[in-house]
Amino acid sequence: MGFERRRTAMEKKAIVVGGSIAGLSCAHALITAGWKPVVIEKSAAPPEGSPTGAGLGLDPQARRLLSLWINDPDLLLSSTLPLSIDLNRVTDSEKKTSRTLAKDENFGFRAAHWADLHRIIYKALPSDIILWGHQFISFEVSDDKSAAVVVKARALGAGDTVEIVGDLLIAADGCLSSIRSHFLPDFKLRYSGYSAWRGVLDCSGQERSEIISNLRRTYPELGDCLYFDLAHRTHCVLYELKNKRINWIWYMNMPEPELKGSSVTMKVSDEMIENMHDKAEKVWVPELARVMRETEDPFINIIYDSNPLPQLFWDNVVLVGDAAHPTTPHGLRSTNMSILDAGILGHCLEKWGSENLASALEEFQAIRLPVISEQVLHARQLGRMKQGLVFGEHKIFNPKEATPEECLLLQQRNMPYFEVVNSKHDWNQEERFGGEKATMNVDMKRRQRVVVVGGSIAGLSAAHALIGSGWDVIVIEKSLTPPAASPTGAGLSLDPQAREILSHWISEHEINEMTLLLSVELQQAIDSETKSKNIVARDENFNYRCAHWTDLHSIIHKALPSDIILWGHRFISLHISEDKSTVTVTALALQTNETVEIVGDLLVAADGSLSMIRKHFLPNHKLRYSGYSAWRGVLNYAEMENSDTMIGIRRAYPEIGNCLYFDLAGEAHCAFFELSHKRINWIWYFNRPEPQLQGGSVTMKVSNEMIGKMHEDAERVWSPELAKLMKETKEPFINAIYDSDPLPQLYWDNVVLVGDAAHPTTPHASRSTNMSILDAEVLGLCLKKWGLENLNMALKEYQLIRLPVVSEQVLHSRYMGRLKQGLHVHGDKKKFDPKTAFTEHDCKLLQHKNLPFFTNVPLSLSD
Repeated sequence: MGFERRRTAMEKKAIVVGGSIAGLSCAHALITAGWKPVVIEKSAAPPEGSPTGAGLGLDPQARRLLSLWINDPDLLLSSTLPLSIDLNRVTDSEKKTSRTLAKDENFGFRAAHWADLHRIIYKALPSDIILWGHQFISFEVSDDKSAAVVVKARALGAGDTVEIVGDLLIAADGCLSSIRSHFLPDFKLRYSGYSAWRGVLDCSGQERSEIISNLRRTYPELGDCLYFDLAHRTHCVLYELKNKRINWIWYMNMPEPELKGSSVTMKVSDEMIENMHDKAEKVWVPELARVMRETEDPFINIIYDSNPLPQLFWDNVVLVGDAAHPTTPHGLRSTNMSILDAGILGHCLEKWGSENLASALEEFQAIRLPVISEQVLHARQLGRMKQGLVFGEHKIFNPKEATPEECLLLQQRNMPYFEVVNSKHDWNQEERFGGEKATMNVDMKRRQRVVVVGGSIAGLSAAHALIGSGWDVIVIEKSLTPPAASPTGAGLSLDPQAREILSHWISEHEINEMTLLLSVELQQAIDSETKSKNIVARDENFNYRCAHWTDLHSIIHKALPSDIILWGHRFISLHISEDKSTVTVTALALQTNETVEIVGDLLVAADGSLSMIRKHFLPNHKLRYSGYSAWRGVLNYAEMENSDTMIGIRRAYPEIGNCLYFDLAGEAHCAFFELSHKRINWIWYFNRPEPQLQGGSVTMKVSNEMIGKMHEDAERVWSPELAKLMKETKEPFINAIYDSDPLPQLYWDNVVLVGDAAHPTTPHASRSTNMSILDAEVLGLCLKKWGLENLNMALKEYQLIRLPVVSEQVLHSRYMGRLKQGLHVHGDKKKFDPKTAFTEHDCKLLQHKNLPFFTNVPLSLSD
């Protein structure tokens, strides 16, 4: 999903030379960091998809970064195939047989075609930031080293020379970088001793052909496996790509070819191709040789790398991608290193700000240079090992005679920083900051991804809190559109702490505009026969504000990025990955009936009191019916302000507009208060057996006959003014009132409950909405404190803070409801009767201020 990206007041400009994956990744990272990128690329247009080209493997960390930048992160999943297995085999060229040397079944990469990945990254960028058909000529850094860098480029179509001025120059111009040559004129690439034939076989239309059938028989795990076939002083890589394509790379030892132009790709003749086919039949199994012969337009890459560079930046010029670390392909690092360069550069620029550019580039270099240096050298050793060249201590690897221990050296997971590239790096070094020794802690907090199920107030509050904590958020909501304003619906009241949290997301003015102050809480006993009232308890320091549910939902929703909510998507199921690192949510798009999968680092269940996600973990947990239901309604009196109904209401309830009224009538009670925009909210709780619910809602459909019966009962129980108001209300409805015993826990692995999913409660303490907002805030604070790398600690702390509070508040609300409904309360022998409850103790039991944590709910363990 695309989020509005931060812009600084004085937006800085970065010039990126090179529009390949490294350059486009930098453009994304720069935009996220608040910079304006301009990309210079000599190709006249974006590359078109083609069956030729190169495959690549994406590691999990690079994929997570990519998912933050592309508009549809699920596109990355649908455009790649899994590489769960890394399999090294030895081939006997005479017998044409193969046997396994080393197998890793937890490899965790995904395979992509270069053109597919480039297109995904490119299309997620603004369309006007890339200057296609512009060839870099030169650059000049201003004399003071800080003001500007001027880049000259030739527009290849018109032949004109253009000058572009920026604050930063990023060299993403590949392993033959002319910008690197400017600073390191004597620096040379190192020829590896071998080159590689490469090709992609397009199998579409011939899936059942003999060649493909034989290939799948010989390579049975194709489609989920990265195969390495090793023969005498050569090896071949084989794996499947999306859209029925097979990618292969055959490394051949040979003298260094003569490069022509600025590319390491050689033009090949028909004679060279035929010679390659003949050799393949001698070296490889027939099925692989046949794939090579059937492939159109194979080509040769000359394999170079370089010794690690001494530095990555000069003044306001920085190297990324293959310009920074030319590498051999054997560790699948080139693309992954480029993406990580971009992510970390963007982080450093955002952290330090444009006014501290030198510090940002120093930190980028300090993080990346040790990592890429080790990885480049490891890939070099791995390539020499597989090619039967001298490596290590003057050894030559022979795959036919290798020991099991030696074979394990072939695996990709031996790559330094294989599990996670340094994104949090601690080190001590002498820095020239006032001549002091500085201890630096670089923490690249990537924007992790969370899937929120439920687009009600709890879900949208979680979205706000998590965005504020540096997460990317997707909300799944089954409603087709946001709820429209309506005179029907439900009122609610917001406590001071919830309002304070809301003010972080919404202006205080907006909150006050759509709410009314409830300074007074008033409990009064009603004599249903005489229609007289007696005040039982009064609190003149209540300080809540009341709102209509739709109004509050609307302002919370409108303050979010417009495209993070998937309206009309119904949650179906969830799946947690084996390593507990991701969770996949399956949802049904209700308008198209298509099933979609969304992958996140965290799943937040905000799917209400009947939560399917809670049921997944607690299948035996049941809601508890309270013993009563509630008629609810909102009267819109905008057109009847001077009516008898409203005159009567204001006379009978003189503090309406500033007071939360509770009328108690023995075995029933009614809550009553005014909302903004000339509306009166009322809730009438009445004892009844548990109704039979239909669907996933506690709101019941009501008939005209039921409404008529309610009107008659109201005239019998309540004051004439309140009964008349109920009769004037359009479309009243019934909520069946449920809660549950406190849950034993609020999270499992990377799934966490919030809102009514975490603590179904009765409404009597005005807690449901307030608890949901507080859940969101505490969850956001814990995630921000601990980060994704310590997700379990973050969720554990969230649970430690919230579970004791919500448990006590749910049980207290249950107690208040039973008290007011004249039901037996645990520990009391007699039922509460409001007509006789005039002792101070009895009266105080009714008030909100007796709620545990009424004045200050803890937001952290130290509160």
